[in-house]
Amino acid sequence: MARKVMIQIRRGLESAIGTLAIGELGYCTDTSKLYIGTTNGNVLLVAAQSAGDMLKSIYDTNNDGKVDYAANADAVPWSGVAGKPATYPPSTHTHSEYMSKGPVTWKQLKGV
Repeated sequence: MARKVMIQIRRGLESAIGTLAIGELGYCTDTSKLYIGTTNGNVLLVAAQSAGDMLKSIYDTNNDGKVDYAANADAVPWSGVAGKPATYPPSTHTHSEYMSKGPVTWKQLKGV
């Protein structure tokens, strides 16, 4: 049976939010960030962004300008990639169904 429960979230300025209890949520009214308390301190869950949804603090933890998973992928040697073909023979092909001859008009671009 469903129960009516009110969940309270600590709110305030980011500089004054303090250390949250484990599992406690904290909303920063000045930065629109949402944190959760953990055994290692406050962890950022969500931050309001004007564009995009990737947080540098989450996806680029070492601050090298590259998403951490992409950096890990770059570290794999080519010999360590499984399932790749042994050779890449070129094949004759065209892109005539995609590329027009001459300038492209607005009507050709619509729906692309």
